[in-house]
Amino acid sequence: MESNNDWLVNRLEELSVSSTDYEKRAFFRSMSLSALQQHKRIEQAQNELDGRLWNPSRW
Repeated sequence: MESNNDWLVNRLEELSVSSTDYEKRAFFRSMSLSALQQHKRIEQAQNELDGRLWNPSRW
């Protein structure tokens, strides 16, 4: 999953740099930041789930 996210972020950054239109650059940059935030939230949710499953007080 991480490699897909890395590819997406890299591609969006490339598009942002190569774009000549300000709106497109801003769009690609915001999409890149959104992809990073989404990946971070997914990772946090997975870690929370792991933590809850391995909590011996809830067994």
